[in-house]
Amino acid sequence: MNEIAMNEAASLALAQAQAVAGQGPAFLPDFKDSTLGTMGIELELMVLDRLTYDLFPAAPDILRVLDKHDKPWVHTPEITTSMLEVATSILESFGQAQEQLEHIRSTVGRAAFEVGASISGGGAHPFQRWNEQRIYPKERYFESERKYGYLAKLFTVFGMHVHIGAGSADEAIRLCAWLTQRAPLFVALSANSPCWQGEVSGFCSSRSNVVGAFPMSGIQPHEFRSWQDFRDYFDRLAGFGIVNSIKDFYWDVRPKPEYGTIELRVLDTPLKPVYAAALACYARELCLEFAAQPGAWPSNGSRELYTWNRFNAARDGVDAQWIDPETGTSLPVAAVIRADLERLLKRSSDPGFGKACAVIEDLLRDGGQAGLLRRHLAAGGGMNDLARVASEIFEEGA
Repeated sequence: MNEIAMNEAASLALAQAQAVAGQGPAFLPDFKDSTLGTMGIELELMVLDRLTYDLFPAAPDILRVLDKHDKPWVHTPEITTSMLEVATSILESFGQAQEQLEHIRSTVGRAAFEVGASISGGGAHPFQRWNEQRIYPKERYFESERKYGYLAKLFTVFGMHVHIGAGSADEAIRLCAWLTQRAPLFVALSANSPCWQGEVSGFCSSRSNVVGAFPMSGIQPHEFRSWQDFRDYFDRLAGFGIVNSIKDFYWDVRPKPEYGTIELRVLDTPLKPVYAAALACYARELCLEFAAQPGAWPSNGSRELYTWNRFNAARDGVDAQWIDPETGTSLPVAAVIRADLERLLKRSSDPGFGKACAVIEDLLRDGGQAGLLRRHLAAGGGMNDLARVASEIFEEGA
């Protein structure tokens, strides 16, 4: 890269950082070229006290330990000091995802142990109190607290985000539309947060209800048919002062132009890294299938139907019903997923996708991860015990 190109890249990065922090004008980068079907995985992890298993504000200490490691993945802070985020490099298969996520698990686990903490998956800590959380000392997060008030601390929930290479900007909008239809299936499969603020919530994924409080939550408008449609929409909202960057969109599936991807954002952080690898590969194979149907768009973009499917998935997990937006037929989530996997396995070129399907089949049994945690509660375990069990499952790995 020559000096002029380097200066342009630095200027773009600075403009984006300022927009995200609310310190500069609104900025939407151009959509980066990418390879269709590559993937990346982000996990938001709980930082726990090793004795009480309550959330523990040790993320800054863990991040400093991780700074010393040379590794192919990255670590970053999250909005409160009891959270941290890890993100893989670009991946192309289940085997690569499983291997790198296992490396993340073991490395972060050792770093946490060094500072007297534990790490856990899970979508929501079972008994933490939002008002006790501390905002991570970073201007972007302070700006979020100024903008959203108590919602910033309430957002101490833990999700998995899957990035899928879209190939082009216009294709990203089309793939977002298709993957959004099936996003509730991933809510159901990943659901593992049955408790909220010390109470049994009645939902398999209590985390899923938190995002809806933010003004730009929801889904991509059904009428979008190109990247220019999205850019015009962004510019209109930016003109009102509603958005400043792509990070202001809390959509369940959104384009991520600086990476050249679409981003699935609905999943609870899985209790095991192998679950994360399998779920990411399921999303990837769906996108590859959608990409093989150029020019096709979903016929039904009803927000009401989507919201209903998402609600049922969050409440009932893998035992939920799902209304097919294309046919209007109500089907069990588990049956829809099994039909998807059977069809996708026949066309997949990923040698590890069969193993991913077996992992997902395991998630479909006995109420999935939420069912496992509920059985611990039914057997007499308390909230501290539930947090301990989740942490031990994560620390054990595959």
